[in-house]
Amino acid sequence: AAPAHSALQVSPRKLLLASSRSRLVGFSLYNSTMAEVDLTNRDPNALNNHLSTAFEDVLGEPDGIHSMDCVWRNSYSCFNCGKNCLYKVCTLLCGIFIALYWGCVFAAVAMQHIWCITPSFKVWEINMACMRHYSKSIVDCCLGPCCETCGLFLSNMKLTQTSG
Repeated sequence: AAPAHSALQVSPRKLLLASSRSRLVGFSLYNSTMAEVDLTNRDPNALNNHLSTAFEDVLGEPDGIHSMDCVWRNSYSCFNCGKNCLYKVCTLLCGIFIALYWGCVFAAVAMQHIWCITPSFKVWEINMACMRHYSKSIVDCCLGPCCETCGLFLSNMKLTQTSG
């Protein structure tokens, strides 16, 4: 009699095909990146709090000098509309390309650190370990006896304090 789990056995070829097919079908740019984006809080680390500009932060009329109410109300509307519309148009035209650029920059920086800078530091550490050993030998051979002799001379000195 065959084992109970034999019905669940799949040939390696079918498993490989199913695995590669699910990777191709399951891959989606939207699923892999957009699912993690918070569309409500778009600056969770408060990187750009200094750019929070409301109408009241930019324009203000002191007491004693006021424009007509309709001018102030329409200025408020025009300010917000102009700021929001221009920002949306600029980000629509440039935002994706700028994000792509910065993604490439950070990928290049990561690649440079992973493949160039970190190994260079490791080579530096290895070479400096040899230099440390060499320097220690020189200090021990040349300065060690001088310091030991000075220590012996100074250890035999006695200081007395006289008032006078």
